[in-house]
Amino acid sequence: MLTAEDNERLTRVGPGTPMGDLLRHYWQPIAPSDEFTEEYRIKPVRLLGEDLVLYRDLAGTWGLIDRWCAHRGTDLSMGRVEDCGIRCMRHGWIYMENGQCLDMPLEEEPFAAEVKMNGYPVAEAGGLVWGYMGPLPAPLVPDWAPFAWRDGLTQIVYADLPCNWLQCQEASLDPIAVEWLQAYSVSDGQMAPPPSNLEFEIDEFEHGYVYKRKDGEAWNIGRTALWPNGLFAGDEHSCRLEWHVPVDETHTRVFMRYFDKAAPGTRLPKERSVSWYANLQDEKGEWLSNRILNRTFTIWLEQGAVLDRTREHLVDSDRGINVMRDKYATQMSLISDGAEPKAMLRDPAANHRLRLPDSKARFSPQNTSGEFPYLEGMPDDVARLYHRVVQSWLPPEQRTKPKRNRKPPEAELPYKRSF
Repeated sequence: MLTAEDNERLTRVGPGTPMGDLLRHYWQPIAPSDEFTEEYRIKPVRLLGEDLVLYRDLAGTWGLIDRWCAHRGTDLSMGRVEDCGIRCMRHGWIYMENGQCLDMPLEEEPFAAEVKMNGYPVAEAGGLVWGYMGPLPAPLVPDWAPFAWRDGLTQIVYADLPCNWLQCQEASLDPIAVEWLQAYSVSDGQMAPPPSNLEFEIDEFEHGYVYKRKDGEAWNIGRTALWPNGLFAGDEHSCRLEWHVPVDETHTRVFMRYFDKAAPGTRLPKERSVSWYANLQDEKGEWLSNRILNRTFTIWLEQGAVLDRTREHLVDSDRGINVMRDKYATQMSLISDGAEPKAMLRDPAANHRLRLPDSKARFSPQNTSGEFPYLEGMPDDVARLYHRVVQSWLPPEQRTKPKRNRKPPEAELPYKRSF
């Protein structure tokens, strides 16, 4: 178990906190790229305890700056983008992507050069918009190999959880929970749970940690915990990248990037990348729990807004969690001494289609039904395309028609959401 002070050190993410400073050394996904159109170019964002506004101006330049105008605190997410920057609609002050004020049109003696707010670098990669809030120069955004896969369907899905990011990330190295949850998710009471004496190892590599389990005489990879707040599971046929992005101490935005390969010869639309927001509650406000990740999220949420780790009694199967916590502690100390933390990418030649360990989950769904097994609420047009891709590997006589999804209540438009 941890002390209250250690738990706070691991979970607080605001400016000037040890964990907040560590996470600011890494690019964080903040929105799907296709959410921004000619009509919608501005989105309020809360990230690592800071209120920001993400925008793309008329020249195509991205900006991520303080949300509140430096004049009188007006919300810039209600502003207007122009050829260079975003203009506050109250008194007309305009800011460029680095937070520098460019114009004060109503002032007889403008002093725009003296006004500068926080402005952070922005990049696009893998169908996502990324923000970086750490010391400059910024490292490279990782070019994960799945970002280049085009022969199938890519989905960018995101959801909001009212809990701390760490209880989400720690689950990536909790092998027993993964095995049990996967088994019961697909069993319908007919499949035996995984053995209680599961033999496994946690191996560190350049970009995180790999969970391996022993099946007979062979060691197989279960999943990969990406440093510092992500995971990867799957292979070139079907995979999921996931990031647990801290909004603040008690809220997390989970970004999931799915790729499913289509069989050769499958007719696919020109646009093969889609995004959607997953509402996690039903009409009564209850947490949905009949899909794999809906169940997983419910477990994290039931631990409370911030898990009290002073009450834990860890056992041998929790050694992955201990490894992760120890690494966070050493890395926080490392950056406080001015050193560079783990998994920094600086060399463009080395940052090209980075391969991650392939995994075949022992209890993963054998998904030939064409139904999305992870989350409820998939839009019907996406569900039809997903069904076509998944069943493209079946003989024509075994293929079925897609079922209509039972949708959770409509969420407010995602570009209006601040977390």
